[in-house]
Amino acid sequence: MDQFLQNFFSILCKKTDVYLQSCSIMIDPIVFSIVIPTYNRAHLISSTIESVLSQTYTNFEVIIVDDGSTDNTEEVIQKFLSDKVRYYKKSNGERAAARNFGTRLAKGDYINWFDSDDIMLPDHLKEAADALQKYNKPEVLATGHIYRDTSGKTFQASPYPSDLAAQMYKGNPMANSPVIVGRDIALANPFNEDRELSGSEDYELWMRLASQYPIYTSPEITVAIISHDERSILTMTGMNQLVTRYTKFIHYTISDPGVVALLGDHKNTFKMKNYLLLAVELANNNHPKEGIKYLRMSFSSSPKLILERGFYAFLKHYIRHGLS
Repeated sequence: MDQFLQNFFSILCKKTDVYLQSCSIMIDPIVFSIVIPTYNRAHLISSTIESVLSQTYTNFEVIIVDDGSTDNTEEVIQKFLSDKVRYYKKSNGERAAARNFGTRLAKGDYINWFDSDDIMLPDHLKEAADALQKYNKPEVLATGHIYRDTSGKTFQASPYPSDLAAQMYKGNPMANSPVIVGRDIALANPFNEDRELSGSEDYELWMRLASQYPIYTSPEITVAIISHDERSILTMTGMNQLVTRYTKFIHYTISDPGVVALLGDHKNTFKMKNYLLLAVELANNNHPKEGIKYLRMSFSSSPKLILERGFYAFLKHYIRHGLS
């Protein structure tokens, strides 16, 4: 925008004491790049794309990265393609690689990695733009979200803690689709593309980002995360797959000096909680003996294991699968 007009609108907003979204957008519009990685989601992705194209805030582009789908995803997407919606197909490399691929193609000020089975509520980008302006364009923002099952039943997600970064050691408080990151920050901090980390790659990135930047949150519910049996994290049930995922996640996080500084005195608690999660996953997926091994590692990290709800969940699964 011409500098004269920018100055004019700035003075107008201040003189009339009007703090409207329209003023901030005229002065400095935020452009979002919605990066949607997808793999064999032809039966789901239309709803996701339609929810993006129905946004009340229109300063955005959509980059769909097909991570080697073998279904008719490309055919389904054709009707949505335009100057605003671009489609790229690449060889399969898992979702972290697909997100990074889309990020490199992005032209917006902020990246929103949006899963191809989730739904943007109509004001998602508007609320995000408002919050970004309010907080003077921070590096990272997470908006509120809900969970819905395939029947449409809604489950409210827990609100973000006020000291989110300090609480990261307790578990991943952030879903993927509601998180918005400055493009330069996203390019400098890509997802870890180790495909054996898949399922924990977002948490690993949030830990790295939280160790470098404040993470701002908005209480506004703007994203619906759809819970269904095909979500990739629910299909990871093999013993080797689970062990590799969790142990690599622990290794990558505690090998990063910035993340170790973020964890501080909670480093051992962090290890305890994640070894316990692995033990519970193993027992629940009919690998109880291997689960015992990681329960011991959890206890070695911190005896406070016995105060965790997961400890009793492990016992329940172990009794059901280990003694049957």
